[in-house]
Amino acid sequence: MNQSEIERVEQYDRDHIIHPNYHRADHEGAIVYASGKGAVLTDIRGNQYIDGLSSLWNVAVGHGRAELGAAAAEQMSTLGASNAYTGYANIPSIKLTERLLSLVYSNMSGVYYANSGSEANDFAMKAARYYWYINGNPDKVKVISRTEAYHGGTMAATAITGMAPFHKGFGPEPPEFIQVSTCYPYRCEACGSTGSCKADCADVIAAAIEREGADTVAAVIAEPVHGAGGVIPPCDGYWPRLREICDRYGVLLIADEVITGFGRTGKWFALDHWGVHPDIMTFAKAVTSAYVPLSGFIMSKDVHGAIMDGSADAKFMIGCTNSAHPTACAVALRNLQIFDDEDLVARADAMGRKLQVGLGRLIEMPNVGNVRGLGLMAAVEVVADKATKRSYAPAEGISGKLVKALRERGVVTRAKGESILFAPPLVITDAQLDTIVNATGDAIEAVVRGTNAP
Repeated sequence: MNQSEIERVEQYDRDHIIHPNYHRADHEGAIVYASGKGAVLTDIRGNQYIDGLSSLWNVAVGHGRAELGAAAAEQMSTLGASNAYTGYANIPSIKLTERLLSLVYSNMSGVYYANSGSEANDFAMKAARYYWYINGNPDKVKVISRTEAYHGGTMAATAITGMAPFHKGFGPEPPEFIQVSTCYPYRCEACGSTGSCKADCADVIAAAIEREGADTVAAVIAEPVHGAGGVIPPCDGYWPRLREICDRYGVLLIADEVITGFGRTGKWFALDHWGVHPDIMTFAKAVTSAYVPLSGFIMSKDVHGAIMDGSADAKFMIGCTNSAHPTACAVALRNLQIFDDEDLVARADAMGRKLQVGLGRLIEMPNVGNVRGLGLMAAVEVVADKATKRSYAPAEGISGKLVKALRERGVVTRAKGESILFAPPLVITDAQLDTIVNATGDAIEAVVRGTNAP
């Protein structure tokens, strides 16, 4: 493109496309991407950036994988799309289901396919309600989620999302969706300043179930590690305690593995870190490395059985046009073959350890309060006062300044509050990880120095 065409394209985007999480001022100077290879993206002006967030936590095998395009083209030339409603099926979806059930938790036996993580979480909650309805408990409809959670952009997924900006202008939320505080070891409300995490924060969920009445609560939904809410891993005892609480009160446990699934944390699925099995788990993003949309939820034998045994007058009436889309499923199969061929789950574990160690050194900086993560997802939290953990005032715009400073240093990512978030492609190199770490340190120093300047 010549300069005139570049400027025309950029201006047309600004004038006519409403982007996700949109505010016009935030889109000034937007990057228009032209190509990508591995962990590197190139814009239409020729600038290159390390993709510090795998686009949106999803391009696991990296950019420019021609084999995924070839898989899509081959399937499209054979059977590009087909009806997968009751009475119809296709070969790629059957093969993918077999592959997924070989990877997930051993208590699981059924898969439902959708398009996005938002849909997957919406449908998972409907499945939880349906389960209790079929089992003679139609009043068990409430869903408990946690602050700092992000579960999607549809109406119900927004209602269970625990981040206030996603609610403003779209309420009111249905009263059947209840939010409680989360496990955030650096700023734990349960343990305070004791310096010892006892997973007591999980007990706020037990208290909520008791307050609402266990006979009204269908499910608890939670990310194994918060993603968009700040990359917040729980303490080691949290998930086993949460599983015990759900069992004690007769409530289903839904694990939102949209971000943490498919190797991101160094295991195929994140709850394996704690030996916990959910009743339902949702997936999306890295199942196809986002080359085509695909998502779904996978259910335990118990939940699966309820759907299989439902009466003819109480069918499982969830549907979407592209459920079990043959091209999407074919790309997912080829994507998972790349995982196997390149041993990407083990690679994510090894490179994740390197990332955590590298970023961990930044804790010595005077305004870095916390460095946290699991596998190839991490966060660096910048604070105004390290001793008191005091955050910068929102008016100081630290979040945007940090992202901009990183971009100027050749790394694109995002921030939540004062936490810089990272989840690079699983194929990232040692040198690229070093660049991320060094650029992060430089960016923090520059932004803090500018903020504190007289």
